[in-house]
Amino acid sequence: MAAARKTSTALLLALLAITAFAAAAVTLTNITEWHIKAQNPPIVKVAGVDTGKLANVTTSSANDGTNRTVITLTGFTGDPTHYDEVLKICNKDASKSYNVQLVYKQVLSGDWTYVQYLKLWLGSSGPITITSSGATGTATATVGPSSCVSVPAEVLVKPNAPTGTELISIEVDVVSTG
Repeated sequence: MAAARKTSTALLLALLAITAFAAAAVTLTNITEWHIKAQNPPIVKVAGVDTGKLANVTTSSANDGTNRTVITLTGFTGDPTHYDEVLKICNKDASKSYNVQLVYKQVLSGDWTYVQYLKLWLGSSGPITITSSGATGTATATVGPSSCVSVPAEVLVKPNAPTGTELISIEVDVVSTG
């Protein structure tokens, strides 16, 4: 009996030791170096042929360090206003194609009270139609090496909209993969 108790006690202690070892956290550190260098992006946005008095394209750097392209369109109240080329998406890489997509993100300021819709195309793809309900459709294109694709736009401002003021500001990102 005493031998059986000693064996049971030893077995119990062995199980507790194994359980404690299995439950112990093990931390391994594998050192990795990250080197960051700067290079101009292969996909860039440039003003299209329709920019001027009624459509304007500017670029700036935001406080978060990102590049921002700001497109201001004039819509004539009650009339769909179409622009053939407000913006161009260009591939500066001479050896590689990129898939590009316009992606609606959010309203930045204002609201849809006076704007019925904004439609955007990417070349002949689209439109992506953006309204107070969100976005429908897609605008995608493959931009070949050293080439550009146009971004046409159409906006419908409601007839009762106040003139001369900004009605809404939205974010539509140009997402490229290659």
